Amino acid sequence: MILDETNRKNLIFLILQFLNEEGYEGSLHLYGDTCSFSDSVFSQCRLEQDSGVFFDFSYFSNAIINGNWKDAENYLSAFTSPDANTYSRKMFMDLFKWKFSEAPDRQAIPTLLTIHFMTFLRNPFVGNAWTSMLSIFALLAPTSEPRIPEFIVLHRITCNFAEMVGKLCCHGGSESVNIFSKDLRRITVFKDDGFDDLVEVIDIEDIRQGLRYTLVRANLCVDLRKLADSNPSLRGKLVFPKLNRYALLSLIFLICPNCNWEKGGLKEDLICLILQFLHEAKYKNTLHKLEQETKIFFNLNYLTEVMTLDQLGKAEEYLSAFTNRNENKYSKAMFLEMQKLKCTESTEWEVTTPPASLDNISRKLHASVAMLAKKNPVLKDKLKFPSMEKSRLLTLMKQTMDWWIPHSCNSSNSLEDVPVVPYLCGAPSSIKNKFNETGPRTKVHNCKPKEINDPSECSALVLPDNCSGGRITRLTYSPSGDFILALAEDATHRLWTWSSSQNEFCKGTPRVLKENVFPKPRLHQPQSGKTMKNEIATSVQNSTSCLAIKGSHLFSTSGGKIAIFDLKSFEKVAAFGSPTPTATYFIFIPGDLLAVGLDDGSIFIHCLFSRKIKAKLEGHNHGIACLAFSRCFNVLVSSGADGKLCVWSTKSWAKLTSINSVHRFCIRHHHESSSLVTPIQFDPYQIELLVVQEWSIGVYKAPTLDCLGQWVPEESDASITSATYSSDGEIIYVGFRSGSIKIVDSNTFVTICRINLTAFIQPSPSNIWLVVYPAVIAAHPSHPTQISVGLSNGKVIVIQPLGRGGWGEAVPPEDNGDYPDDFDHCY
Repeated sequence: MILDETNRKNLIFLILQFLNEEGYEGSLHLYGDTCSFSDSVFSQCRLEQDSGVFFDFSYFSNAIINGNWKDAENYLSAFTSPDANTYSRKMFMDLFKWKFSEAPDRQAIPTLLTIHFMTFLRNPFVGNAWTSMLSIFALLAPTSEPRIPEFIVLHRITCNFAEMVGKLCCHGGSESVNIFSKDLRRITVFKDDGFDDLVEVIDIEDIRQGLRYTLVRANLCVDLRKLADSNPSLRGKLVFPKLNRYALLSLIFLICPNCNWEKGGLKEDLICLILQFLHEAKYKNTLHKLEQETKIFFNLNYLTEVMTLDQLGKAEEYLSAFTNRNENKYSKAMFLEMQKLKCTESTEWEVTTPPASLDNISRKLHASVAMLAKKNPVLKDKLKFPSMEKSRLLTLMKQTMDWWIPHSCNSSNSLEDVPVVPYLCGAPSSIKNKFNETGPRTKVHNCKPKEINDPSECSALVLPDNCSGGRITRLTYSPSGDFILALAEDATHRLWTWSSSQNEFCKGTPRVLKENVFPKPRLHQPQSGKTMKNEIATSVQNSTSCLAIKGSHLFSTSGGKIAIFDLKSFEKVAAFGSPTPTATYFIFIPGDLLAVGLDDGSIFIHCLFSRKIKAKLEGHNHGIACLAFSRCFNVLVSSGADGKLCVWSTKSWAKLTSINSVHRFCIRHHHESSSLVTPIQFDPYQIELLVVQEWSIGVYKAPTLDCLGQWVPEESDASITSATYSSDGEIIYVGFRSGSIKIVDSNTFVTICRINLTAFIQPSPSNIWLVVYPAVIAAHPSHPTQISVGLSNGKVIVIQPLGRGGWGEAVPPEDNGDYPDDFDHCY
């Protein structure tokens, strides 16, 4: 269907009226004094400027009356330019000189130079005008500059007089003078122009005397209206057609009478139609401003685009239109990620960080913001744009006009033949009421969680191992997910990679896990035959183990010194620490710092670069059980065998607060806690703290440690052995000594699924009655539904749902194992 220009213009007028009636001023006009010509004036233009069909002189004159000279200049620049014609030149000239005349820091032009220059401009060929002008150049030019011939003077004055005025004015050195000089350089001199307006510019004091700004501005608007009426660039654009009130809404209601007018369904559908029209017309600035004003569609592609272009101010402005940093943890994390993006652009980062690393960090932050948007309860229902036919609104417009014209030519008032559509957006899945849900997220689950009692009900793979070093005490994925590392009770490490063929290795763990099918796991062993094994301090009872990965090196301890291994060669490159007190837990902190918790309750902050101790933190009465760092709040949280949680500032290293975690948790009255060791972990957004006790788990708000909620398992469950967040923070995996794993919704604490691990593991021939249980659980860093489980018998098993479904969901069709791009539909 061919849509003519008349229909397009008529539709734009209807949309302009709709935007005005609904109060979407930002989409209608320029939005604030935020753009300058040098930064591309069109970067902030809206529909009137984008389309160019209507010049709102009322808006233009109001900007002048209120002294918003930049807004007025930018609005005019969207329709014409100083070199378009004489009328445009004069309009811009008036704006420039009046903007300059009201500048508070404007300096008066030297009197002698003013007289000479005014004399020349009024009549350059009478008397001693040439001599006077040459004397001006002699005063302004450096002493070493040769004499300027007369014809060059004439050329400079007639064709490049802005430079001359700039030199005359710039003796004052004020910012307004510099701006005025730049403005004048945009002015083109036409052959039929006189220089009267230039004389007014130079004789600036006479313009100001005895006149109030409001009166002068009003008179200026009258003059500009006369110029606009005669300006060919504005011809036919100064009068808005007469339309009935709510004309576009009435037209749409006529086309789709079944729309829900009262509940706003009609208006929301109409806005989506307008957004599609703006997208297809390439009116991008109006499009994204209307998205912000209506808050119906959150354009994740646009947000990613401006972040990729390092336009982080625009990104924050766009996000702020939909949410604020205090609305929920996802919003707070999104603003935090943008702040980190700003840090990567700072000079300090550019100097200290290789470009490849910066690019990698930026890509991860972009992906993190996108993931957070999809999880954010305020945004997640606004990410999908309704599917509709191309040019839907223009097509409806043409169909209606084709019907209206013959009916309006006769006296018939029948509406029987008006084109009616069942769904305004062209698809049965209308979007009515879809975008109004901004309350807290709730998930619907069955009352009874899904039970997995057979290996065929999920994807599970036992990692190959030719020896067993006892119970797995620590387990982790690499930061990129390309290998799994385990530490056993006998202080030995094992590392598994994934091979995509007999001789090639994957960069990450696979999406689909199947026996005897590539990619398959492989126990890595260097050619040297070396193994990574920690020393064990025999004098320490119940010593705890810990490991952490930094680059290509592993830091690990099993109660003795902290050993540093090369992960490629398994070579021990260093060891540090003392026999007493013994290191019980450590983590890395940005700034090349290592926080080490000791069995005497103290925490040492080591600077790896200088190899010096930066601080010693004391607040626990017994050994440190766990440490967690939040980059969101720049705090370090410690848990101790004394049951206390302490929060430390990583800027001053002062203790901010502390609580007794045992008293805050509900512990069953008939169970006595056999251990006060409290594992802790921040969620992926570093905002909420997961605290794990033997008989319960809870979530705290950082940095105040306010308890947000707790979960107590059923009476039939044995004690908790391990718990961890998924990579997206949506679920918590909880392991039990009974041999099961429960998957719990982190927001509602509803159990989604239960996995019975005893069905996956063959019992030991030496003791068939020994229950094998999950000793430690590690979540994949980017696949939220995949976990690795270190068992009490020394084995490691990788588990995830079948196909691409989530835990507790119906099994979808078989896939090829690759993750989709998962970009939402846009227009």
